Amino acid sequence: MLFAIVPVKDLSKAKERLSSLLPQDVRTELAYAMLEDVLLALKGAELIDRSFIVTMDRKAMSIAGEIGIEVIEETEQKGESDSVDRASLVCKEMGADSVLVIPGDAPLIRPEDIDFVAGKLVSGSPSVILVPARDRMGTNAILRTPPDAIPSRFGHDSFRKHMEEAGKKGIGIEYYENERVGLDIDHPDDLKLFASRESDTRTYRLLVSKNILGKIRA
Repeated sequence: MLFAIVPVKDLSKAKERLSSLLPQDVRTELAYAMLEDVLLALKGAELIDRSFIVTMDRKAMSIAGEIGIEVIEETEQKGESDSVDRASLVCKEMGADSVLVIPGDAPLIRPEDIDFVAGKLVSGSPSVILVPARDRMGTNAILRTPPDAIPSRFGHDSFRKHMEEAGKKGIGIEYYENERVGLDIDHPDDLKLFASRESDTRTYRLLVSKNILGKIRA
């Protein structure tokens, strides 16, 4: 069985690196809008057997529940890698043979993008499938068979680090570029790129409703 996980930290203080463009209240709204876009795409994917968020954030749990995404509730957070690896083991105990991890801040992700990555899965042998961030410094999707095939190395230069972890264990690895999956919004340039492309997303509609598209594009 293939499960999916979206790790979510406390979004009340989210996206500090966008502070030059947006005040904190708007950054928090933006973070929740992006999460909703990602979870809706995940809900629409056909090749995922069960989908979860892993979080301590009560509002994120509420959004997930409304969409029909299950929750792995945390009592503490030591970092994204720790959250993902703990949740992956929970999924393995629930019967997952493979786990796909995607970010909650890549609002252009579509169900077909998730199914494309899921469709690359070959059952029965250890494997790692990656989708890098657009700068190739981050990892925006990682599909592991089994769920704990390699440890998570999220953070700076994680794409290379995940490749190295698979190499150390002699596990087959593939990666695929995907423009929508690769655009996670962390930096002002990411937000400007997103704002330059009109999209039918809650995230884009939020930016329109706040009358800040012009400021972002400038």
